Amino acid sequence: MSAISTIPEYAYASPLGFHARNIQQFIRHHPTPVSSDPARREWTTQESQQMISSMFLGIGNTPGAVIMANLFIINKTRDVDRICPSCHRIYRVGEAPRAYPSFDEFVNRPRRTSEVHAKVEEEQDLSGACCGPCFNALSEQDWEENDCGAEVAELMRLASQNGFTLRYSRPEEQRETGIKTVWEKLEEVK
Repeated sequence: MSAISTIPEYAYASPLGFHARNIQQFIRHHPTPVSSDPARREWTTQESQQMISSMFLGIGNTPGAVIMANLFIINKTRDVDRICPSCHRIYRVGEAPRAYPSFDEFVNRPRRTSEVHAKVEEEQDLSGACCGPCFNALSEQDWEENDCGAEVAELMRLASQNGFTLRYSRPEEQRETGIKTVWEKLEEVK
């Protein structure tokens, strides 16, 4: 992975892109407009937000549950901008994971045409999961090998090549952060 310019404290880099360390700060510094689509705007109503809050907080009133509820609303009300609810990678629907030379280049990247398998893009739009491993962690099921197995294998190869590995978060991490998958440096793995 090439050298990364100064990264704000609310984000961190992996070979798969930038991740939000603090979602509220990221949103504050990089706001994205709420969609004009009536179906997406429906998620902004107080009734919808109360339903989402009770759905996530009914599992347990933890910081992670609050984060997951907020991410669900953020992802459902935006046209293409997403924050993965599993690993907190910041991306756009249809965008494949990749490292960027700097945070500024990442923030100012152009909108690309779809770079991912149709099933991955559909899941990005529906659940907010950015890639196969994150979808697996959120849904506790696997995508069929013929749909995106090659994408998952490529992500794992890319991460490994750059000294990273994927692990599922510990229960206490999930309660505090909502993160289910962690892309971490191999030397940090215990």
